[in-house]
Amino acid sequence: MEIAPLHTGVGTAGTAVAVVVCYRFAVSPAVRALAQRPRALRAAIHAAVPAVLLAFRPLPEPGPFWWVAVFIIVLLTWQGTTSDYDVTQPIGPQRRDKQLLLLLAAASCLWTPALLPWLAVYCGKLRGWRHHAMMPLRLLKAYLAWFLVALFIGPRLSAPGLLLILGCVSLSHYVKPAWSKARLGPRPWSWSWHNRTHYLIASAYSWGWARFLRADTVSRLLRGARVVDRPANFLTVAIELVGLVAFLDRRLLIAALVATALFNLAVALASGIFFWENICTNIALAIAVTLLPERGYDMVFGWPAALIALVVILLSVADLLWKPWHLGWWDSPFTARTHWQVETVSGAKLGLYNDFMCPYEREFGRVLGYFLSAEPIVHGHLGIVWDRQLRDRLVQSDGDLDKLNALKQTYGQRQTDQVQAHEHIAFLTTMFTRLNTGTPKGPLPRSLHGLKAPGGQLYYWGDLPPYRGEEPVRRITIRYQERLYRPDIGDFLLLTDHTVNEIELLTPTPDHRSTPCARSSSTAERTSESS
Repeated sequence: MEIAPLHTGVGTAGTAVAVVVCYRFAVSPAVRALAQRPRALRAAIHAAVPAVLLAFRPLPEPGPFWWVAVFIIVLLTWQGTTSDYDVTQPIGPQRRDKQLLLLLAAASCLWTPALLPWLAVYCGKLRGWRHHAMMPLRLLKAYLAWFLVALFIGPRLSAPGLLLILGCVSLSHYVKPAWSKARLGPRPWSWSWHNRTHYLIASAYSWGWARFLRADTVSRLLRGARVVDRPANFLTVAIELVGLVAFLDRRLLIAALVATALFNLAVALASGIFFWENICTNIALAIAVTLLPERGYDMVFGWPAALIALVVILLSVADLLWKPWHLGWWDSPFTARTHWQVETVSGAKLGLYNDFMCPYEREFGRVLGYFLSAEPIVHGHLGIVWDRQLRDRLVQSDGDLDKLNALKQTYGQRQTDQVQAHEHIAFLTTMFTRLNTGTPKGPLPRSLHGLKAPGGQLYYWGDLPPYRGEEPVRRITIRYQERLYRPDIGDFLLLTDHTVNEIELLTPTPDHRSTPCARSSSTAERTSESS
């Protein structure tokens, strides 16, 4: 490994500081303000689109990272423009928002400041500021911040700093989960030693991932997977922490980016949580790093640059720059979930899975619906808990309903909310009434549905065949189910299964009142742009 002298890192450090300050105090607040204020957004669009003509003047040279930015813009524009409509709302404005996103995407590829209104439209109007898209979105914000800084301090000085910032943004989203895991137990390695990660596979299967596999097949897979829990846990933490030293060497940075992409792919196969945006972005960034010339970027690698990157990543872990999510928990084999089913006009009973509920596939794939039931809830998505003792007691209950009920009374919280329940039922009623009358569900015709961007929560299976909109719906049934995987025996138990609500759909009328989905379809926090 080549050791760079200290003075070579001074310019890179200055660029990094300038870009981080611009990101934190200029770009991020501007995107947030534009996403929340339509008038300000319209003014920014009017200013940005004609400014494409200025693309022919000399501009900062980002090298291969321009292709990374363009790739991310195309990737997220694909997702934003092909996602389904919220059919409880007027379709025309939503169609125009998608068209506007396409226009701004083309402008952003030619003139970087057009990224500002593009980010506002994607994050605000199209509700793109979701967990799975946060890392690539932050890369674009960092790219925009670099561009603005480079206009003042010069491209020769700032181009290597762009790599440093982009790498820090990406890798900080993995260091933060490692820090979260280190805080779960009495020792930093408690999670790696004591978590039973194969429970995640079991709970994902109960939740609705890969239910096309037979239960006995999954049980055999779990028996093999449990013997590698600890090696897999330590490898996970090592991959998440490698970002702290990735800038010591170019090859180490490439390996870190590729490893995080492969890690996300393994998570998707094990749990149905598909960070496809992160996978594609990190692979693109790794390719860009391999294309860097030997000269000119040497200052980004070595111990001075690694120290700068360490400071930036640690500040982001402390939520002072941007805010990667805490992703640390104990996996348990117990799941309680709300399920939606439909009965069509022909009498067919089908499962209503989260892919059909796009653009709210994330909400319907996670913990939505707990407010409909009076049952105490003891865990989060996929049965995750934050108390190791609770995890162990759930395993030890072995399906005994009395023991489980005692745990629910001790650890659980009732989330019953009649207001949310009323709004949710109104949303489903409006949605399927309009679908029954032929309202288009998405911008793509049925023949081109395969061109739609993938979702992030792949819980597309269950006890019933999936509903795909083949015929009108006359009844929606909402059920509450509890399932447990028993690791000693290797079987899956259905412990509780009861109906919490049934919605009879009447013949639709033209004046059927719309219910805003932002209130009725989700218990998640309101979508907004933040740092």
